[in-house]
Amino acid sequence: MQWIPKPTEQSLVDPLLTCLHCDPAFRGTAVARSASILAPLLVRRGIANGEEAQRFLSPSLAYLHAPEQMTGLSAAVDRLDAAIERKEPILIYGDYDVDGTMAVIILKTAIELCGGTADFHVPHRIREGYDMRDDVIERAAAAGIRLIISVDMGIRAFGPAETAHRLGVDLIVTDHHLPGHDGVPKALAVINPNQSGCEYPYKQLCGAGVAFKLAQGLMQRRLQSRDQNKLLLSFMKVVAIATIADAVPLTGENRVFASLGLDALRKAV
Repeated sequence: MQWIPKPTEQSLVDPLLTCLHCDPAFRGTAVARSASILAPLLVRRGIANGEEAQRFLSPSLAYLHAPEQMTGLSAAVDRLDAAIERKEPILIYGDYDVDGTMAVIILKTAIELCGGTADFHVPHRIREGYDMRDDVIERAAAAGIRLIISVDMGIRAFGPAETAHRLGVDLIVTDHHLPGHDGVPKALAVINPNQSGCEYPYKQLCGAGVAFKLAQGLMQRRLQSRDQNKLLLSFMKVVAIATIADAVPLTGENRVFASLGLDALRKAV
């Protein structure tokens, strides 16, 4: 068998090669020693400079975007913060796949770490099917729930959103699926990087990734800064499982989740 490398424009490779050899972040590492192999591969992935190479080769929490850049997230954090202060029960409504169940774990844990109380509903795949249902909203409202948060679903749940509004239940939709031509449901907040007008710089998050951004925003609001990084790192295993299972691109923030999460999964609990 003979390997036939894809041709790469040398004028793009040379500056990156110099950077990998000379950048203090890489000096003396396996990256520098393998620079002649790595540089063309990185160029083929669209990486053009040392900063981009650093982000790709050494993922870190420092490379995560500020959660409040996502449309609707600040309003959602405000409502969650108020619910926790008033000791309101919160319902998380999640999809039944790996992405959805991991998203439930992330958000429920974050709410409880911040002093709140959260229950969850994951629909039965056969009996209830995908997405939110009016009868679940109605039962929640009858039980005294006044705040429901969807994870990995809800971006096209127009009927259930209207039901929630009619019953006086605030709805926060967190999802990553593409909205339809009719826009987004009427809700207190819709958090989805793929919705029209959202300028969040990374669009490829899975549902658990979007839920993590809400958890990140909530913890930044309610927890002391010295605790935040440790707690955010503790979520990486779960976000990584969802990110890989949902087969989203391992670029940008997803690469941070996958790299840190897989590293954590290798270690003893």
